[in-house]
Amino acid sequence: MGNFYCQCRAGWGGRLCDRDVNECSQQNGGCGQICSNKPGSFYCACYSGYTLAPDGRTCHDVDECADGGACGEAHCKNLPGSYSCVCDEGYVFSSPDKACRDVDECAEGRCEQACVNSPGGYACHCDGRGGLKLSPDMTTCEDILPCVPFNVAKSVKSLYLGRMFSGTPVIRLRFKRLQPTRLVAEFDFRTFDPEGVLFFAGGHQDSAWIVLGLRAGRLELQLRYHGVSRVTSSGPVINHGMWQTISVEELDRNLVVKVNRDAVMKIAVAGDLFQLDRGLYHLNLTVGGIPFKERDLVQPINPRLDGCVRSWNWLNGEDTTIQETVKANPKMQCFSATTRGSFFPGTGFAFYSLDFARNPADAGTDTTWQIEVTARIRPATDTGVLLALVGGDHTVALSVALVDYHSTKKLKKQLVILAVESVTLALMEIKVCDGQEHRVAVSVRKDEATLEVDGTKGQSEVSAAHLRELLAALATHLQGSVLTFVGGLPDVPVTAAPVTAFYRGCMMLEVNRKALDPDEAVYKHSDITSHSCPPVEQATP
Repeated sequence: MGNFYCQCRAGWGGRLCDRDVNECSQQNGGCGQICSNKPGSFYCACYSGYTLAPDGRTCHDVDECADGGACGEAHCKNLPGSYSCVCDEGYVFSSPDKACRDVDECAEGRCEQACVNSPGGYACHCDGRGGLKLSPDMTTCEDILPCVPFNVAKSVKSLYLGRMFSGTPVIRLRFKRLQPTRLVAEFDFRTFDPEGVLFFAGGHQDSAWIVLGLRAGRLELQLRYHGVSRVTSSGPVINHGMWQTISVEELDRNLVVKVNRDAVMKIAVAGDLFQLDRGLYHLNLTVGGIPFKERDLVQPINPRLDGCVRSWNWLNGEDTTIQETVKANPKMQCFSATTRGSFFPGTGFAFYSLDFARNPADAGTDTTWQIEVTARIRPATDTGVLLALVGGDHTVALSVALVDYHSTKKLKKQLVILAVESVTLALMEIKVCDGQEHRVAVSVRKDEATLEVDGTKGQSEVSAAHLRELLAALATHLQGSVLTFVGGLPDVPVTAAPVTAFYRGCMMLEVNRKALDPDEAVYKHSDITSHSCPPVEQATP
């Protein structure tokens, strides 16, 4: 009576039903995520990456990874309401082309010295020839320090005969006498070397002279008297590393050679070694070499002798000048104690010109090749090149080396590695710093490459297909000019091989079943001792 009211439809209110009801203002309208009001009603919606359930209110996650093409070649990882494209370590995802692109870590300056980028990774290198190696953080460099001390003490009263790789004498003496004088020479001698020259005595090449040397470990005397030549060898094998007394004496038209006071040679000669010239009797005496080319000897010999003399007495003369010279120059002195092997001091290398091809029995077939290396080593450091083949373009075709880390696992470990160019084919753990001798054996052919340390085979680091590619590349190098380096590398790029540092320690090498004699090298650094190695220093209690 006298009034009215309006009955509103759902979603409207007010006396005249002209006011919209905001359903979203209470409990979000019952929506799980988004509630949208509209005149007289509302609706539920979902965020991106979700879909509305059949009840029109709740939201379910959309699995974008169900679409195989969401990430292209990358790994797809579903997330609540989203997804991400994940690449392997060392790669980054490129959205426009849905692909993983390599990260160039070297452009980020991660290495202290040289850096080599690779698909998905990188490797730092240090100047090994400069005495540096990677430190434990695998990015900075540190000094290569000995982990085994060698007793490199020298004896000031000794004379080292093997200092000059050129084969020239280490001492030259010229004696002049008013009266005819006979040769008397006596000295203590020690060596492991089977061949070389101890001393020469006489005049010029075409007059009277003698050369005392070693061949196959026995004393050999070469003589030339007025055009008549002779070679005599006798006595015991004396290259056993023990001291013994050697003497040579002219006595009643004979030359008498003694070892430890026992005569081992007595040779009749027609003349004297001292030659009369302008009123004086002259004699030239050279120690550790000869004053002319070895090809002009009666029987050619390699004059280089890694031997040691002491308590010498040349013609009963006082030679204090020689003694003072030796005392002032440690490189002219011998190690106080020695063992068998060649000693590499960590500052140089030797190299050889070796042929690794094998001629087949059947003519017309392809030439095969093989590389077999056996190294007996007592290392003083955990980093260094044992052997390497280097091409004319300074490519390191193959290398066998000590290294103190696993390059791909970024793990510090003492290893022997076999590599072609800069790629490691195989590796094997080794206890470098135990002061013991270890045997490293390598065998490489056109279809296989093996590495053994102390009889245990190393593990392969490349796939079978990659190995075939690398061995084919090695075969190509071997067809060209290749030199065999021992104990180090020439001046190659620091990234040319996994290791470029010089080896320090003892080593005896066989290549293709033939012992390598450093005296026979094309070149050898003068600090490398060919046949003598200092012993490991014993710790004082």
